[in-house]
Amino acid sequence: MVGNATRRRTVIDDWRTAVRAVHGVESKYKRLVKAIAGDIEAAVLRPGTRLPPQRDVAAELEISVQTVTNAYKELERQGLIRCEVGRGSFVAPRVTEKMANYMLDTAERSVIDFSIARIIHTPEHDAMWRKVCATLAKIEDQPWIRAFRPIAGFEHHRRAAVDWLARLGMPASADTLLVTNGAAHGIFLALASLVRPGDTVVCESLTDHGVIGSANVLGFTLKGLEIDEFGIHPEHFEELCDSERVTALVCTPTLNNPTVALMPESRRRAIARIAERYGVYVIEDDVYGPLPAKPLPPISSMIPELSFYCTSMTKSVLAGLRIGYLTTPRRLALRTESTLRVSSWMATSPMAEIATRWIDDGTAARLVQLQREHLARRQTLVKQILGPYIEGSHPHALSAWLRVPEHWQADHLVRALRKRDIAVTSPDPFLVRGVESRPNAVRLCVGAEVSDEVFAQAVKTVLEVFEQYPQIHPVD
Repeated sequence: MVGNATRRRTVIDDWRTAVRAVHGVESKYKRLVKAIAGDIEAAVLRPGTRLPPQRDVAAELEISVQTVTNAYKELERQGLIRCEVGRGSFVAPRVTEKMANYMLDTAERSVIDFSIARIIHTPEHDAMWRKVCATLAKIEDQPWIRAFRPIAGFEHHRRAAVDWLARLGMPASADTLLVTNGAAHGIFLALASLVRPGDTVVCESLTDHGVIGSANVLGFTLKGLEIDEFGIHPEHFEELCDSERVTALVCTPTLNNPTVALMPESRRRAIARIAERYGVYVIEDDVYGPLPAKPLPPISSMIPELSFYCTSMTKSVLAGLRIGYLTTPRRLALRTESTLRVSSWMATSPMAEIATRWIDDGTAARLVQLQREHLARRQTLVKQILGPYIEGSHPHALSAWLRVPEHWQADHLVRALRKRDIAVTSPDPFLVRGVESRPNAVRLCVGAEVSDEVFAQAVKTVLEVFEQYPQIHPVD
């Protein structure tokens, strides 16, 4: 345990006091959970602190080892600690603190930032933004700036959303569609309206870090499914559904983050059949859906009454246009709308108005096509320079998934690149707890706000580091 013996003794004494204060029907293990959680929240136990072994705690507190085990398991389920076989139990980093270690929270001018999945911003984006702002400035009656009541979104905003989703192969109805503040908001709404603490949710073994964070916040158990270059193995999905009660599957069939897997239609249909057979809801994150030139049918289009489908403008049209669209099963539409009301009341309607105008006048489609062209050019550069190391890529993806050479460990490679003023992301923020196989790979995002010439030079620097051998004793 980090710290001196006096601090350890103080903490143990506090836990003993908490356990002995049990009264009524409250259990000792719950009191112990509260005590340890309180120390973590108050930073008495800091991230990375090793907790005392369970047997030692049991002996010190004069309670059973099973009681301590139950408490540690509950703390791990809440995401407050992590238990590692053979090493012990450690205070887990907070989600926000952990993400800051993997992706840059703020821009650093000297760093080429390949750590954030974002679109390539161009002068055309600036011109379209100025144009729509100038148009809105001339309109006298703007109900969207006074909006307070239309929780699900203005009717004409939802009609435009239905048109947009139809282009992505997702039939939708305005009365079961919600306008959200981006896709992350939409996925959280779907989970919050469907899943209860203790429920089992499955996803790709490498998934968007937002889903992992949602599991910590909402208290459900997240389990990773086996994946390959085409996404989830249907056989493993069926095996889990057959062996335990699975409430929902959260998945990104189109350009998975971080592996860039694109699930073929045949596998999408297999996943849909399994979900339907076992009554498992599908929460489909299609935030990258607009990017491929030939969209594949969403899983949600095959089982609409068991599916939540979510996409947004952020990863395809304009990074700051944080407007998303979430379709819901009809029987859960009112519940999801209520969850939206209590979490954010409604999406930001001026942004929804801009998205609607861009859908209606074709600007959104033009910006998506422009994005494809720029992404294809940068992905070609990545392929030319780092081709032998590419594990997953697509001409219209925001990132590439790179196999790390055997003589490197991903963490050491990430640190070595940072010393060269290049930021990439290790697999850790995407790895679902409990998944045994940690890929030795990194994600390189192509949307860095630099010229193509600077981009190409930075990718060459990545190759140079890949092909070097690390220090025998790497240091931070």
